[in-house]
Amino acid sequence: MNYQHNTNATENKNNFSQKMIEALKPFLFVKNVKKQETLLMEGDTCKNIYFVKSGAVKQYYLSDGKEFIQNFFFEGNVASAFDSFFTQTSTESYLEAIEGTELMVLSFHNFKAITSAKPEFSTQLNICVSRMNSNRINLLLMSDGMMRYKKFLEDEPQIAHRVPQYMVASYLGMNPETLSRIRKRMSIRKAA
Repeated sequence: MNYQHNTNATENKNNFSQKMIEALKPFLFVKNVKKQETLLMEGDTCKNIYFVKSGAVKQYYLSDGKEFIQNFFFEGNVASAFDSFFTQTSTESYLEAIEGTELMVLSFHNFKAITSAKPEFSTQLNICVSRMNSNRINLLLMSDGMMRYKKFLEDEPQIAHRVPQYMVASYLGMNPETLSRIRKRMSIRKAA
């Protein structure tokens, strides 16, 4: 089982070291999911952490039937509804594969056993989650949509190339029409 760390995955995402993955191998199992397959539903308790070996997963919540994307996870990222996982309480989020995805799965039971024996695993995971949350909040606090989109392209260009624009718009906290206008303005400026 080779864990492919994608060098294109940005440092602001929750990437895990190759060394740590190798140490975890005896505790992981492989799960292949199809495009649009749901890994976690609202109201469930998150029982797993997913190391994305290939493919893509989105985390989102629904409000009045509308999807709001919280995160994307690609090769080299660690995916979970972390608040639910750590507290073993129900989640408001969904986790769903955006494309055919291969995951290495760590159960909560194995997580507890590992963190008891190797506290550095928990520390590294907390750093990853903290970095991911901090960067996500900073992006959304940019009040100007153009600035938000530029920062997004700078920090996470792989998302723009791998997911539909309506998902990018949701991730950036805007509607697809606003994103379309921003992209048009940027292309006009480039052409000038």
